[in-house]
Formats: sequence, C-alpha cells, structure tokens
Amino acid sequence: MPPRAVIIDTNFLFLPYQFKINIMKDLDYLLDFSHYYAISSQTIAELETLGATSGKAGAAARVALKVLQANRHRIRVIEDDRHVDDWIVEHAREKRAIVCTNDRKLRTRLKADNIKIITMKSKSRLGYV
Repeated sequence: MPPRAVIIDTNFLFLPYQFKINIMKDLDYLLDFSHYYAISSQTIAELETLGATSGKAGAAARVALKVLQANRHRIRVIEDDRHVDDWIVEHAREKRAIVCTNDRKLRTRLKADNIKIITMKSKSRLGYV
C-alpha cells in the first residue's frame, strides 16, 4: 500500500510554539502506517510573511519554519495558488488524506466530506476528531 498523505494546516504548525508540543513525533506515534506530510506552498509563504513580523505570531511562524526545515526530507511542498483551506479540502478528497488542523470552520468542511482530522485534544496531546 502506498504511503498516505497527511496534510498540515498553518495553525497546526503553531503548536510547537504555543504548547511546546513536538508535533512530528506525536504524529508519527499516532499514525501507525506508512505516510508522508504534505503542505501547500501558500502555507510556506504565509509563514515566511508572518515570520518577518515581531510579536507572538512572528515567533510562532519562525518556530514553524524551523520545524518544517528540520523535517524537510519527510514533507512534500505542493505548489498551488488557491486559498490554503480550499487546497486542503480538494487535496484531502483527491488523496484520501488525513488533515491536521485546529481551524473550526475547516474542520466542519472536512467532516462534511468524511475526511479524517487530527487536532489538538488537550493542551498536551494530539488526537483524531
């Protein structure tokens, strides 16, 4: 069976900064099957723009970029110019992907399509919704 796509949303990448969670380690523990991580090029652009600012959002974005850099061999950046949420829904449908997000509106859209979602379950762990 080919590896399954696991899409990571921008806000999910803020968890290491906000809650000191090692999301990659926790995801690997949760996902006991062959998988790879997918992220939109728009997410990278969003993080780079935010990372250039000061304050908590800028710091969170810089930490997120470091996480992506440290795991670059496991992450596929998909070039796309659609809005990130639209890309996530379409890509998840096409690839039968699991989506990692904390965005309530996006989760509602994904649930309508029966797409599996991983989110923050408590302030210290991740889990399926």
